[in-house]
Amino acid sequence: MTKLNVLIVEDEILVATDIEESLESLGYTVQNAVTTGQAAIEEVEKKLPDVILMDIMLKGDMTGIEAANIIRKKYDVPIIYLTANADIATVEKAKISLPYGYIIKPFTEKDLQTNIEIARFKFENDLKSKMESDQFNRFFKHGDNENMVIIQSKKGLEKINPDNVYYIFQDQEHSLIVTAEEDIDVDLSLDDCIDMFPDEKFVRVSDTYIVNTDKVFITKFPEIIIQDKMTVIAVDEEKQHLLESKLK
Repeated sequence: MTKLNVLIVEDEILVATDIEESLESLGYTVQNAVTTGQAAIEEVEKKLPDVILMDIMLKGDMTGIEAANIIRKKYDVPIIYLTANADIATVEKAKISLPYGYIIKPFTEKDLQTNIEIARFKFENDLKSKMESDQFNRFFKHGDNENMVIIQSKKGLEKINPDNVYYIFQDQEHSLIVTAEEDIDVDLSLDDCIDMFPDEKFVRVSDTYIVNTDKVFITKFPEIIIQDKMTVIAVDEEKQHLLESKLK
C-alpha cells in the first residue's frame, strides 16, 4: 500500500489521537493534527497532504465545510469529511464542497482505510482527466487547427498536420505515424487511423500500411517508394487501382 500523507482536522483531542493511532497502524503517515479550519488552511499552505480528514463541525469561526471550500479553490487535494451528524441538511451542505468521502462517527479502522484508498484512487483519476482535458483545450486555443488531426499518442495528445505525414505503419496492437520530424506511436489500428486522415490523400495500400499519396516518389507496382524516407512499400494488388486514381 502506498504510504499516503494524511492531515487530520479534528477539534476533539481524544478523537484526533484515536484517528492518528489508527492511521499509523494502517501504514499511513500523519502530517499533522490541527483543531481549526484556519489551522488546516495554513498547514496545507506549508505542505500539501495526500488526503485531508476534515471534521465538519469545528469549533471557532470557521466550519470544516468552509475550510474545505477555501482549500479546494487553491489546491488539488481530496477531502474526506468526518461527522457525527448524518442528517440530510448537513449532507447537502457538505456536497457543495465536492468531498471525496463522508465518514460517520463512530467509525472503524476499516472505514478509514476504505475511504482513504477510494478517495485517493478517484482523485488521481480525476486529476488525470483534468490534465488531459486542459491539454486538449490548449490545443484548440492556439494555431490553425482546422486541418490538424488531434490524436492520443504514447506521450500524450499530439497535434498532427496531415501534410507532414509520410505513411502509417501498423505493428501488432499499435501504429506508427511517420512524419518529417518523428515517428508517433499510437494505440490505434489502421482502421482507426484511416478514418482520422483526409481520404482524398491517404490510402490504405496493404494490411500494414497507409500512405500519403502526396509523398509517393516512385510507383513501380507492386511496390512504391516514399520520398525523403526512401521507404519501399509493397502494395496489395486489389489496392493498386485505388492508389493510381488518387495519384492522378
